[in-house]
Amino acid sequence: MPLSAPSQPSTKHKQIVDTLCICLNIASTVLLVFLNKWIFRDRQLKNMQITFAMWHFTCTAGTLWLATRAPFNLFVPVRLPFLQMIPLCSFFAGFLILGNLSLAYNSVGFYQLAKIMTTPCVALIQYVMLGKSISSLTIAALASVCIGVALTNTGAADTTSLGASIAVAAFTVTAFYQVWIGKKIKDFGVSSPQLLLNQAPISVLLLAFVAPFFDTVPDPSTVPRDTIIALFFSGLAAALLNLSQFLIIGRMSALTFNVASNVKTIIILTYGWVSEGRTLTVKDSIGIILALGGATLYSQLSQN
Repeated sequence: MPLSAPSQPSTKHKQIVDTLCICLNIASTVLLVFLNKWIFRDRQLKNMQITFAMWHFTCTAGTLWLATRAPFNLFVPVRLPFLQMIPLCSFFAGFLILGNLSLAYNSVGFYQLAKIMTTPCVALIQYVMLGKSISSLTIAALASVCIGVALTNTGAADTTSLGASIAVAAFTVTAFYQVWIGKKIKDFGVSSPQLLLNQAPISVLLLAFVAPFFDTVPDPSTVPRDTIIALFFSGLAAALLNLSQFLIIGRMSALTFNVASNVKTIIILTYGWVSEGRTLTVKDSIGIILALGGATLYSQLSQN
């Protein structure tokens, strides 16, 4: 009894912290999606995608830097070669900007389901470029994802050919980024937050040279006050999202993170469709089950 007593509070404390990390990740993701959708209703801000990405990168870098300081000391910062970081940062900025554009030009439901296509895209890239074998069960899981997304998106609202093209570009670039970042973490021998702390400020620097050529400067006096408040909180949500992601993977596992991602997908889809006035049909339900089931099965197989 004396030996087991001290471990009980410790185990309970870990469970509480793990639960809080998952809740933080889910809440920050859902909040970020709908804050961004709210912000993009303003035509001026909708045409400021690069500056918008810079704001999120700045908030992320600041939050991660604070995480390295006392009393948090969550990880030890390292400095990586600047020139070697530039290509990775370009992809990092690209997938975030394309993701925001996809949200701006598509409905929330279409945007969220299109993101699931990142999983089969990653598997295809690893098979073609890295020679990674794919089992029959894995192919079945990925086919389930593709069929599920196709079934659900056939009735998607507020989606144009431009929006669909942006969504395809977004999950393709995201897939390349995910494959590449996994390789770079191994090459540099660093953790994901250490790499992200190097990526974020360099990405801001790179985008600062591009923003004047593509973004339009808004008239602050015409931007509604609630939109400015949403813009501030979106930066905070983006930083908390990035922070909670590595806390979940570090404290638990990538599989736990994937399950949490599926929960987020269901919440975002449900709220998005309710806000769009879309009725959930039997075909939609089957599509969601196939997509989420396939993604979950693939994540389990990839852990083996």
